[in-house]
This record gives sequence, C-alpha cells and structure tokens, in this order.
Amino acid sequence: MSIYLLIALALSFTTTGQVLQKLATNRVDSTADRPGFIMQILSFRETYLAITCLVLGMLIWLLVLYHMEVSKATPFLSLGFFLVTLVSRYKLKETVSLQRWGGVLLVTLGLWLVSLS
Repeated sequence: MSIYLLIALALSFTTTGQVLQKLATNRVDSTADRPGFIMQILSFRETYLAITCLVLGMLIWLLVLYHMEVSKATPFLSLGFFLVTLVSRYKLKETVSLQRWGGVLLVTLGLWLVSLS
C-alpha cells in the first residue's frame, strides 16, 4: 500500500473523528454543568464513532511513521486544517472568514514546500 494512501486514510479518519466530536458537542444541553456535560457526551453515538475514527487514524499514522521520517511525515498533518475547515464550512455550516481561508492556504503552501525537500 502506498505511503500517501496511508496518509490520506489517517487524515480521513482524524478529520471524521473531529467532525463527529463537534456533532456530539452540538447535541449537549446548553444548560449542562460539567458533570452533566460529561454524562450527556458519553451517551451519544457520535462520541464513540469519533473515538473509533481517532484511534484508527492514530494506528494508521503509526504505520506512516514506520515507513517515513517523522520530519517529513508530520507536515502532512497540516492538511487536516484544510479538511476540517472545508467540512466545517460545508457540512456544519460554520462561517469561515477570508482571513481563516488565507491561513489555511498558507499552511497548505508550507506543506507543499516541506514536501519538496
């Protein structure tokens, strides 16, 4: 299996996990205190799906690190900023400012520069 496919899988799982975390927190009653928040969050299916995705992403990432130098592999994680911002904007309907898109673009350009080395 290609190392870049493993990177894409790891990013897909971690992005999905982060979005599922947000979906779970959106379901919590806004008046909940800390113990109530924890009890509610632990009752949502999204929480367990998020944990599963994040664990799978981490395990795949360990395979990436086994096959690639950490200094070359880690910048690929910055693609997660792009993916999460994209999903946040179009799936979660969050407002994403032009300034934030600019920051995401700079991070992505930085990744491209690092990948050339």
